Amino acid sequence: MKQSERIGAKIAYIFSHNHRYIESALESYNLKGPMFAFLLTLSHKDGCSQECLARYLKCSKATATRAITALEKEGYVYREKDENDRRIFRVSISDKGRGVIPAINSALQEWNDILLSDFSDDEEQIFRKLLDKSRDTLMEFDRTSSK
Repeated sequence: MKQSERIGAKIAYIFSHNHRYIESALESYNLKGPMFAFLLTLSHKDGCSQECLARYLKCSKATATRAITALEKEGYVYREKDENDRRIFRVSISDKGRGVIPAINSALQEWNDILLSDFSDDEEQIFRKLLDKSRDTLMEFDRTSSK
């Protein structure tokens, strides 16, 4: 298989650019790596456990702990022990964290606009459907392979 035919390499290239663009756009908020993804997730799953966040974002518990610790240091989130199970930390987004959500959404929209700028409306619709189909295939693979 030729390098140019490797789909993974193309996806990695897009992912790398996405990461750099978002990190640069959010630099003034000191959001690095996956921190923005944790904030976005908490904006609609507030109070979930660190383990739940790690599973949802498909990252290791160690990555989740590092990201949450950094977000806590910046004042974007806070952790509390679960009342029923003291081993579990519940993570909640702070008012400061909620205040950053519009900037994150704006940066993500700008990135989408750049990525899709040379697509016709039909091409964008097809591209999104193919991405959804690929994601769904991988979700099914994860579901069946983890049994």
